[in-house]
Amino acid sequence: MKCKKCRKRFALALTVCILIAVCFGVIFSHGEWWFPTVQSLRVYPAPRLTPLIETGALERWELSALSRMPNVTLSNTLLLVNSTHPLPKGYEALLEEYNGARMHPLMVAQYIALRDAVQEKTGVRIYVSSDYRTAEEQMQILAQSQDGIAAQLGCSEHEAGLALDVYAPYCAGEEFLRSPAGRLVNRICGEYGYIIRYPHGKEEITGISYEPWHLRYVGQPHAQIMMESGLTYEEYLEFLGEGQWYRTGDYLICRQRPEELALIYGWKECHISPDNTGYLIVILKMA
Repeated sequence: MKCKKCRKRFALALTVCILIAVCFGVIFSHGEWWFPTVQSLRVYPAPRLTPLIETGALERWELSALSRMPNVTLSNTLLLVNSTHPLPKGYEALLEEYNGARMHPLMVAQYIALRDAVQEKTGVRIYVSSDYRTAEEQMQILAQSQDGIAAQLGCSEHEAGLALDVYAPYCAGEEFLRSPAGRLVNRICGEYGYIIRYPHGKEEITGISYEPWHLRYVGQPHAQIMMESGLTYEEYLEFLGEGQWYRTGDYLICRQRPEELALIYGWKECHISPDNTGYLIVILKMA
């Protein structure tokens, strides 16, 4: 009699364990259910930027003079593009094609590195579903949009040539997070110069619903700072303020007016991009 009760208890306990394991398996296989929640529960540290109290000697420069120097990169990779900051009139995207996808030349090597790292760690390869869009292509998407959330003409990062929509096999769009590759992309893209431009819980700031498949290139060190601190690009620009120099690792960063462009004396490399709000973002590596 006692043995029968023991067997029944064991069978019941085993059944409960199997049900729990199945439930956890189902939930885990649906990353689009739990991953955003887990991410939203993270406690993010303050941006890894140390204000410089003393900058040393500053040199005034003209962009035209800097553009002729071999150790200076001028780009548009830090343009803020949203409903209140459309692309400048006459904007022409600088593009390079890779495997049929058109993107800014600075994006290509970093995308390949991200894709290969994800495949090495998960065994799953990611692909590009949407890259650069012409104005005509964006108009077609607007016309076909059923939910009205497509960006207006001139307000899409795809038109800037700075964004990629990616997917994993059988896991595209909202189901991207079902794949371990999709979840890993969302965790490590900052290491490769990309950000999740429209993160969960920041819809009121970005004006766009959560899109874990939409990668925006901003380059280093900005991408890592934003991803580590949980900042949107709008929040990051606001944090930088105006005219303040910051140190982060080997970089010095400053957001300043074009007519007041000044670099810290002794720099070795320089990258400058307009941010589409009337400022330039300057990144220096010192000698």
